[in-house]
Amino acid sequence: MHKLYSAKLLFESRSSPRVRPDKIFEERIILVRAKNNRKVKQIVKDHFPDETFENGDHGQTTTKLVAVLDIFELVENLDEGPLHLSEVYSRYLLFDQETSAKEAIDAYSLDK
Repeated sequence: MHKLYSAKLLFESRSSPRVRPDKIFEERIILVRAKNNRKVKQIVKDHFPDETFENGDHGQTTTKLVAVLDIFELVENLDEGPLHLSEVYSRYLLFDQETSAKEAIDAYSLDK
């Protein structure tokens, strides 16, 4: 039987060529149906491969999943419907200098 989990994720975006020094992180919370925590991580990694697209500066931006910050099993019995992999929260974190994922996690306490 599958359970419903929320997964807190951190994405990083890098642009090429670098027109601006800013770095962008995005924090998202999604819902995932899985048998256990380990399966949640695998489903998330499979569902979010690196994505590259053309940006407004005529370059390319690559967004990649850099961390699964938290996984929480929901105890409410919610409808089976379209909840699996639904995004329920997102925010962007902008930095005006080179910043690592670990520094972003520490600065915003993302792993708490």
